[in-house]
Amino acid sequence: MAYRSIINKVLRRLREDTVSADWIGNLVDSDVDDYQKLIGDFVNEAKQKVEDAWSWSFLRSLQTVTTSASTATYAIPSATNRTTILQVIDDSNDFVIPQMSDADFYNFTFVGTTQNGSPLFYRLNGTDISFYPTPDAAYTIKIHMVLPQDDLEEATTTLTVPEHPVVLGAYALALVERGEDGGTGPGVASAAFEKSLADFISKDTNRTLNETVWYAS
Repeated sequence: MAYRSIINKVLRRLREDTVSADWIGNLVDSDVDDYQKLIGDFVNEAKQKVEDAWSWSFLRSLQTVTTSASTATYAIPSATNRTTILQVIDDSNDFVIPQMSDADFYNFTFVGTTQNGSPLFYRLNGTDISFYPTPDAAYTIKIHMVLPQDDLEEATTTLTVPEHPVVLGAYALALVERGEDGGTGPGVASAAFEKSLADFISKDTNRTLNETVWYAS
């Protein structure tokens, strides 16, 4: 569903004027009034909550890093500070690389003798990934990760995660912000959001095997 349509779904629940169908730009356009822009912000806030609650199959991505001799740290393609790493695989050696804590990584790297070889551990640092031992050759590393969608800005941008919990989440935020319920209290709206989120996570869980852990605030 497009950004404009999601904003309008929330606005209709609030009994407010909807955004014109002529709006095809972003939220700074004159076709959108201040309250509609606020709802657009709430949509993005709710979207982030939905994205952060589960490793959605819709957001999963497989990226490749090719190491080079004597270089330990690499930028993860397409990664952001909200990216979650699911698994790192040394495709050259058919080996699943476990994550190492920062403390252990520093102990091995700065306290012990520098080692070179095929990667046995990895460490995350923002959008970078470091390997220990430092690679001694070119290894093909596959990074399976969850890559959240950028904030919605353009009217026609399509939401990736399920839209129903996003609509309910934005609606609940709007009710809290304006301090009136219009027939539904913020607590009831928040509960409806949590239920919808749980329902859609349950559906997405069935897409993959052995994945039943999820998080909701």
